[in-house]
Amino acid sequence: METIKRCNRCVLDSTVEDNTFDSDGVCKYCYIHDELERSHPVSEFQVEKLINRIKDAGRHKKYDCVCGLSGGRDSSYTLLKAVEYGLRPLVVSVDNGWGTSIADANIKNACDILKLKPITIKFDWNEYRDLQRSFFIAGVPDVDSPTDLAIYAALHQLARQYKIRYILNGHSFRTEGSSPISWSYFDPVYIKNVQNEFGTIRYDKIRSIPTITSRDLIVDTFIHRIKEVRILEFMDYRKKDVDKELKEKLKWQDYGGHHQENKFTHFIQSYYLPVKFNIDKRKTELSAQIRSGHITRKEALKIIGQPYSFDQEIVDEVTARLGFSPQQFQSMMQEKTHSHREFKTLLSFYRLFRFPIYLVVRMKLLPQILYLKYCQ
Repeated sequence: METIKRCNRCVLDSTVEDNTFDSDGVCKYCYIHDELERSHPVSEFQVEKLINRIKDAGRHKKYDCVCGLSGGRDSSYTLLKAVEYGLRPLVVSVDNGWGTSIADANIKNACDILKLKPITIKFDWNEYRDLQRSFFIAGVPDVDSPTDLAIYAALHQLARQYKIRYILNGHSFRTEGSSPISWSYFDPVYIKNVQNEFGTIRYDKIRSIPTITSRDLIVDTFIHRIKEVRILEFMDYRKKDVDKELKEKLKWQDYGGHHQENKFTHFIQSYYLPVKFNIDKRKTELSAQIRSGHITRKEALKIIGQPYSFDQEIVDEVTARLGFSPQQFQSMMQEKTHSHREFKTLLSFYRLFRFPIYLVVRMKLLPQILYLKYCQ
């Protein structure tokens, strides 16, 4: 049996297929974190500079940015800060059929208190179920990729429609880290190929779920000059402090764990990934918090030393709604695992054109994480 090697700085280990270690035993994701730290210092000046840039680009328009809202901590806080800094966001929520009553209440309270009217994009359940089933049948870990791509596409489509140049993203590498691409990968070509091979509906026949092509991305970046920005990455973003502020200002309710505002992501992270793929996403989040000084490595090791708890009722509900019998699902859980590497993706394109992408990132037209994760 191969010995598992763990990073000497964080808690990511060699079970992450695309992870590498230097001579000091430090993993590549620690170096990605350090690169992001250098380019995204905690700075009120940098936040205000970015906010003013967004305001200038949105002058004389109804909205100056697009902001997705899931009811979770990160997106709720991003929206709160955007409004407090004087931005005029177009709020977008995506209903993929897996939301919880807590998330719905958080979305409603935030919009009511901040006096905003959200646009809700609702997926056709039959189309979306078919798309999700395809990824389970394919046996890959990226089963939430269709939602990730749909949200990304929806934000771009609305930015295009309303001539908005900035999309606010609620991610913070200091608390969430960077998910390994062997754990979670998505691009339009990958989603299309998995669906066309394993689904019953051709991908180009799906109508209710927003999609985006490589051509769309190029046009959005260079013609419409649409940019994704992450204001939290310039802030000292700490979960405990943020929770307190959200509860006081937006009547926000905690839903129990990261991404558990959604039943499907709860099921994926607490049951499907750990049991079938030996993937524990707590390692990514805790590693980020170790690097940021929010938690000690000893504390993180203690947490991941305990099995990821799951709710059997949610497991049963998800599998039943997806149309799998208990026997079918357990059979899939025992089958051989597969990876995005077995399908056509854009990854080879990213790596072939790594230098042009690097230049575009340096021009701040694309997020730096795109180059750090996909081009090296």
